[in-house]
Amino acid sequence: MALPKDVHQIVATLNLALGVGYSVVKQLPGSPDPDDSRRRAKNWFSGPLSDGVYLLEVALRHDLGVEVEPDFEHTRTRMLAALDNDRRSLERLLASERARPIRSI
Repeated sequence: MALPKDVHQIVATLNLALGVGYSVVKQLPGSPDPDDSRRRAKNWFSGPLSDGVYLLEVALRHDLGVEVEPDFEHTRTRMLAALDNDRRSLERLLASERARPIRSI
């Protein structure tokens, strides 16, 4: 199945976002603040990542002509930029946490 360019772009961005979600979950067991880490994971999966999945659904429906959104290009661009910005912010946060030395008790 060949994907149109805009759908492929959404899938690629969503794939990167899923990868960050995997990193969030992977860091849960060794987190110095488990409550904060669980909150972060919940917020990521129910917020930006959920929005990305919704965008993919809208894009596929738009591409198939099932529901044509009149301002789809603007919405797609805005939502992809937001997902990318959120993903990069979370990547930086996770990297900074991995770089922190572990304090012994």
